[in-house]
Amino acid sequence: MEPLVRRMGMKNSLKILYATECDRVVAIAPFRKTRRSLTGKLGYDIIEPLANGNTDYAGIILGEQEKQSLCQFLSYLFGQKDWDLFYFPDLPETSQTLELLKSVHESLPGFEIEKGWICPYVEIPDSKEKLLANLSPKFRRELKRRLCKLEREKGRVELKYYSELGSLKQAMEILFKLHQKRWKLRGEAGVFERQEARDISMQTAMLFAERNWLRMYFLTVNAEPVAADLSLEYGGKMYGHLCGFDPDYSKYGVGNLLQLKVFEECIAKGISEYDFMQGAEPYKFNWTTKFRQSMNVRFVNRKTASSLISLLLRDLYMSEYIPKAFRGLVGYWRMLQNGHESKA
Repeated sequence: MEPLVRRMGMKNSLKILYATECDRVVAIAPFRKTRRSLTGKLGYDIIEPLANGNTDYAGIILGEQEKQSLCQFLSYLFGQKDWDLFYFPDLPETSQTLELLKSVHESLPGFEIEKGWICPYVEIPDSKEKLLANLSPKFRRELKRRLCKLEREKGRVELKYYSELGSLKQAMEILFKLHQKRWKLRGEAGVFERQEARDISMQTAMLFAERNWLRMYFLTVNAEPVAADLSLEYGGKMYGHLCGFDPDYSKYGVGNLLQLKVFEECIAKGISEYDFMQGAEPYKFNWTTKFRQSMNVRFVNRKTASSLISLLLRDLYMSEYIPKAFRGLVGYWRMLQNGHESKA
C-alpha cells in the first residue's frame, strides 16, 4: 500500500490510499487532510473523505480482501504523525465499511461512533394502486386534486426524460435554473450560485450518463419544464440526489406530482427501492415512514497532543468556548506543537 499526496493549497492536501495485490489495485480510500483553526495559532489536522460535505453517503471502495485492506489503511494512518483526527461521516448503517470498522475497532485507539443523518426510503411495490394505498388518505386526495387543478388551469401535464428536452447540458441548465429560482425567491443563494458547483455537477452527470446510471426527469406543463428530479439508478435501486421546481407553480404541488410520476417509472422498471438519502424533510414522510440512520465514525491519533485536542474540541462543541479548566491544556498543546512531544 502506498500513499499519494498532492498539495491543494496551504490548508488542504489530497491523501489517497490504495491497496494492491500483484500490481492490481484491490481497494482505494480517497481522503483529504485539512488544517483547521481553533483560536490564534492553535489548530489541528483532520483527515476525512475527499467529498465530505458534498455527498450524502461515504465509504471506501473495497474490491477484494475487504477486511485486510481496511486494516492496512488504518495501520498506515496510525503510523503517521501528520494528523490528529480521522473523521468518517455519513456511513449508511447497512454499509460494508461500517461493519468492517466495527469488527476491527477494538485494536484501534480513540474509536467513537455516533448517529448521524436520518435517511428516509420507499420500498417500491409492483403497482401504482399499492403505492397509493400506502399513502395517507388526505395526501392521496391532495395529489389527485392538485393534478386535476393543474391540468384544468394550465394545460397538458407530462413526465419527460432529460433526453426529450435536448442535450444533457441543456437539461442540466434547466435543472440549475429551476433550483436557483426557488432559492432566490427565498432570498438565499442556492447550491448552484457558484459556477464551480455547476461545473462539478455537469461533469458528474456526464459520467453517470456514460455508465447509464443517470435518471433525470422533468414534469412539463404544455411542454414547459416546471419541476426536475435528478436521481441515480444503481443495483436495482434509485437514489434521489437533487430536485427543483418553479415556485410560480408551488400551489399545484408540482414537486410531489413529479415524485409520484417518478415512482410510477420505478414501478415500470422493477426498481425495488427509492432512497431519499440525507435529511428528514417533512415532504419525504408524505411518502414513507421508513428510514435508515447514517453513522459517523471518529478516530483520534495515538499522539498525546491529538488526545488533548480531541478533549478541547468536545468541550468547545458542548459550551462554544474554552473554559478556564482547559487553559492549561491549551498551553501544553502549544508546547507540544513546538516540538516537545514525548516519544514514549
